[in-house]
Amino acid sequence: MEHRKSQADVAFDHVLFATDFSAASEAAFLYASTIADRYHAQLYVAHVINLEPFDLVSPESKAVALKQVHEEARKKIERMLVAQGVAQDHYHIIVAEGAVLEALIDILRQNDVDLCVLGTHGRRAFKKLILGSIAEEVFRVAPCPVLTIGPQNPAPESVTELRHILYPVEFAPDSSQAAWYAVSLAERYGAKLTLLNVSEDMPAGANKSEEFTVPVESWIDDHVSRESSLRGRIRFERGFGSATRAILDFASDAQVDVIVIGIRQLDPIIAAHLPKPDSAYELVSRAPCPVLTVR
Repeated sequence: MEHRKSQADVAFDHVLFATDFSAASEAAFLYASTIADRYHAQLYVAHVINLEPFDLVSPESKAVALKQVHEEARKKIERMLVAQGVAQDHYHIIVAEGAVLEALIDILRQNDVDLCVLGTHGRRAFKKLILGSIAEEVFRVAPCPVLTIGPQNPAPESVTELRHILYPVEFAPDSSQAAWYAVSLAERYGAKLTLLNVSEDMPAGANKSEEFTVPVESWIDDHVSRESSLRGRIRFERGFGSATRAILDFASDAQVDVIVIGIRQLDPIIAAHLPKPDSAYELVSRAPCPVLTVR
C-alpha cells in the first residue's frame, strides 16, 4: 500500500486569483477569497497588462499610458478586496506586463503559489486579449492546481461552501495527485465525496448494478486515514458512455460543488495549439460548478 499523505501535504498556503476585470473573472473572485480564508492562506491578486495595444505608441507616450494603466488596475483590485472584506495583511496585489500565460506562470513560480483561481467565458476568439479564453493553456502548464470557474457556474452571492465534491476515478490503481486534493477538500470542508467510475465502452442505460466493492474499498484504504470521518461521507457511482457527458450529467443532477480531475502535463507550445474541444477543456467550459485540475 502507498504511503498515505496527510491533509497538510496538500494545504493551500498561497492562493493566486488572476483577473482581467471581466464578468467571468469577477465570478471567480469569491471562490479565491473564501478558499484563502478557509486555509488561512495569503491571497495574491494578479492582473497582466497586454502590451500589444501599445506597440504603435511612442516610447514616451507608452510609459505614461502604462503607468496610468498600472494605477487603475491596482485601484480596481483594491476596491474588489475591500468589498470582500479581505484583511490588508492577507493579500498582495501584482500588476505585471506581457503575454498573459507567460506572465502568470512566472508569478505562480516566483510566489510559490499552491492554487491558481481564474474564470473563463469558454470562448477562444479573443485569446490574446481576454484571460478567460486561455484558461486551458494555464491549467495545462501551471506548476500548481488550477480552479477554473466556467460560464455555466451560477454567480455565488454569499460565502462559498463545498458540500459535495466529485472525483472521477479509474481504479488503475489511482496514483494521481488529484485524489489527494479531492480528499483534502472533502476533509477540510466536511463535504461528501463521490467517486465516479465511467465505462466509456458501455452505452448509457447499461446495467448499473455491477459491484465495485473491492476497488472502492482499496481506493479508500489508499487515500483516506482510518480515523477520518470522511470515510462515512464517501459514495460511489457508475457512469456509462462519454466520460465528459457522464461527469457533467452527474454534477448537474447531484448538485456537485466542485469537480476534481487529474490532467496530463503538456508543453506550453502544444497546449497553446491543442485542437478544441479536448475533454478537459470541454468539461471546464460546460461544468455547472468549478473544476479543479491537477497535473
